[in-house]
This record gives sequence, C-alpha cells and structure tokens, in this order.
Amino acid sequence: MKPVKFGKLKIGGNNPVVIIAEIGVDHVGDMSKAKKMIEMARHAGADVAKFQIHLPHIEMVPDNSIKFHGGSLFDFFKKSHLTGPQHRELKDHCEKIGIEYLCTPFCPASVDILNDIVEVKAFKTGSGEITNLPQHRKLAKISAKTGKPVLVSTGMCTMDEIADTVSVYREESALKNLVLMNCTSEYPLTRYEDISLGLIEVFKNKFGVLVGQSDHAINNAISFAAVAKGAKIIEKHFTLSYGGPGCDDSVALEPKAFGNLVKGIRENASKLNKRDMKIVELASGSEKTVRLREWPTRNWAFHSVVTNRPIKKNEKISLTNVRPARPGKGIPAKFLDKKYSGELMGLKVKKYLPKNYILNWADLEI
Repeated sequence: MKPVKFGKLKIGGNNPVVIIAEIGVDHVGDMSKAKKMIEMARHAGADVAKFQIHLPHIEMVPDNSIKFHGGSLFDFFKKSHLTGPQHRELKDHCEKIGIEYLCTPFCPASVDILNDIVEVKAFKTGSGEITNLPQHRKLAKISAKTGKPVLVSTGMCTMDEIADTVSVYREESALKNLVLMNCTSEYPLTRYEDISLGLIEVFKNKFGVLVGQSDHAINNAISFAAVAKGAKIIEKHFTLSYGGPGCDDSVALEPKAFGNLVKGIRENASKLNKRDMKIVELASGSEKTVRLREWPTRNWAFHSVVTNRPIKKNEKISLTNVRPARPGKGIPAKFLDKKYSGELMGLKVKKYLPKNYILNWADLEI
C-alpha cells in the first residue's frame, strides 16, 4: 500500500510510525486545559493531538438514559462541548507548536463542521460509528475528493461489519485513503487475550489497506508489539494526571509515561521482559468478534434509526423523518445507507411516533 499524506506526516511505507495522543473530551470544555494538553502531548513526542466533537442533541437521544463508564453520556458531552470555531482555534494552536490536529465526529453535522469550519487534514472515526454507513459514505466522498485520510477504529464489531464499511470506501473510490485501526473497546480495563494483534496482518491482507493500533491496554508492550507486527499508527489515550474530571483515565497515559511510549517506538527500544512477552503472547490472536466485555459499550455507542420529528400513523419512513443516533438498541443505522435503505425506506409506521423515538422493526408494517 502506498503511504497516505496527513498534513506534514506520511502514514505507511518506510515512514516513522505516527503516534496519536487521544485527548478526546478530557479537557471537559476548558480551552486552556485543551491547549495545555496539546503542548504536553507535543513535549512527550506525539505526532498528533486528537479530540472529539460532539453535538449531543443530534448524535443521540437527548436524555440521560445512555450510561457509560463515566456516568450520563448526554450530560458529559454537554459539559465538554466545544464549538466549531473553538476546534479551529485548537487546530491553529497545534499548527503553531508543530503537532497535527485530528478530531472524531459522531454525526454528519459534525463532519461538516470539521471539514468546512475547522478545515481538518484527516478524519478519525470511533468504533461506535463502524456500522453508521451514512456517515462513512459522507466521509468517503470527502476523502475521494480531497485526499484526506480516514482512520477507522474497529472495536466491538464483527468482520462482516468491517467489510461493509470498507466496501463503502471502495465504492466511493476512497479505499486508498482508508486506515483501519485494530481496537478492543473494553472498559475500564482491556483483557490482553481480547486484543488480537494478529488482526493487523489479517486486515492488511483482507482489505488491502494500511493498519494501525488503537491501544487501550495499560502496558506499552502491546504498542511495541503492534509496531513489530506492521502497525503504521499507534493511538493511545492521553491525560495530564489521573483522577481528574475526564472519563478515560483507566486507559490513558500521563505525559511521562507517554514519553516512554514514544521513546520505545522511536528508538526501537522495545526489548520485552518475560512478563511482557507473556502479555504479547496472550494478545497475539487473530479472532475478530464482539467480546463479551465489549457488549455494554456497543449497546450505547452504536447508532440506531431514530425519528427526526413526530411521525403520524401510516406515514412512510424516509430520509427526511429519521436519522442515525445513539443508543444502538433499535434498527441499525446501516439501513439509512443506500446499501440497505431499500429494506426500510417507504415502510409505514403502525402508530404515532414522537420525536427522538428509537425505531424497531415491530413499529413498521412489513
């Protein structure tokens, strides 16, 4: 696979491994803290500072029913929200100090903000979006037109679901810009035997794309081994200090530890002790399945078909009255993409449905 350009970086080939510090929303809406995290990530040697942009009223059902390992997801995203112009300010700050900015969108409207206002140079999607095919098609079209790479995490899903997503990029002539990120979405701690580092080679051969590792393990040995197995990107959660108001401390590294990770990768100093070798042995499988401990996260993180507005009895489902949104307990969002929409569009609802109703097949006349 040919290298992919990401700003001043090149992913793949003989180029250095790209190391991403995942800040996410652990700034909790504080711009000064977000900028400090960028600076500390740069000081630790990261190539990329990655954030998330959330529009909670659009990307999920707007109530407190969605719980995650940090509490109410809706409340946390409201508290940590940054606007498009604020994200543009963070991107400018990244450029000023010599680190690339990256951000994960969680709905099509966020994609527009990142592309048009922030003017990102690449996109990253979370594992919860793997089956949100309408959003992936939007990203694929942008990628095909602009050459911007799209990094796609693959936690808590099946190989068939990954293949569906990859096919969208192939159909839109954007496969050359796609990077799959091997990932296991277990919180608060990831079991080594569930990591399956062997999938790095499987993904590369099966889909013909560059592959990285989104590492949620607490031991740097996993990242070192992933690089040895061909990972072109390493993504690791980053925190200023444990015990803060953020939500990902359990899978994050503080600046000093992150610096050790970078040093180990850059200097090829990944000589593993006997304990680390046992960890890597446990993590070297190649099975791709939804792990038992991933299901709680998958249930809230995946997207369903949700009503955009009230729908009257006998009204037909169309792309104007439904949208993809969390949680993932209804009709999967993939049925809003042209690959599957023929099975859903035009069906009549059996009863009145209020706005933000999570649609199930039992609600439709089939």
